[in-house]
This record gives sequence, structure tokens and C-alpha cells, in this order.
Amino acid sequence: MICWSKCWRPATRAADAETTARSLEQLYEAGVRPDWWKLPPLTGQEAWSRVGAVIARHDPHCRGVLLLGLEAEEPVLEASFAVAARFPVCKGFAVGRSIFGAAAREWFAGRAPDDDVVTDVAARYARLISLWERARSSACAATA
Repeated sequence: MICWSKCWRPATRAADAETTARSLEQLYEAGVRPDWWKLPPLTGQEAWSRVGAVIARHDPHCRGVLLLGLEAEEPVLEASFAVAARFPVCKGFAVGRSIFGAAAREWFAGRAPDDDVVTDVAARYARLISLWERARSSACAATA
């Protein structure tokens, strides 16, 4: 799995609808062919269309894209899911810190007992799964 995240494109660097697709194009030209891509939320439909086209052109065996959360809050993730779910190349999400970050900070600081952390992480994960499923269902209904 290849993760193209803020470590490759710092948040201070400008990005447009072509940035990620252009980067993937360069990686494919260098011979990189991952099973999965982990990508940050893209700027919109045009960016997702371009990414899907690059992957389809270079690697028909690529399984797709998992959307990174980059420790975003649920409303931000919900908005990015709503865009990404419209594109078949995006298969789901990989948002670890968005799920456990706050709970882990509380636990390490001694402010949350184990059971509360487990409950919080499970609830966050369940909500995000629900948000993704809702976004995917809406996207499928819109194309039917």
C-alpha cells in the first residue's frame, strides 16, 4: 500500500484538481504499482475523476483508493466521504487517528479509564462506518 499524504504534500503547499493525479502519474512512470493507494481527501469531483483515470490507465490490477482522514473531525470526514463515495475507485477509508486520537490522548493523560476509551473508539468507528455507508448509498442512488 502506498500512502500519499501530507508528508509528500505539505499542507502549506498549494494543490489543485490535478495535483494528486499528476503525482500518481509520476509514481507510475517510476514503476510504482501498489495494490492500494491511501490518499488524502481530494479537492472535488474533477480531482477524483483524474485520479480514477490515471489508475485505470496505468494499473488495471490496482484494488483502488482508501481515503485518509489526517486526524480530521467527523463533519470534515463526512464531507470528504460524500465526494469520494461517488467514485468507484475509492473503496473506503483508513482514518486511524480520527477514530482513536482524542481517546488515546485522554487515556495517556490518565483522564480516561480503559473501558471509556474502548467505548469511545468503538462508537467513533461505528459512526464513521455509517457515514461512509450513507455516502456510498447516496452516490449509488444518484447514479441509478
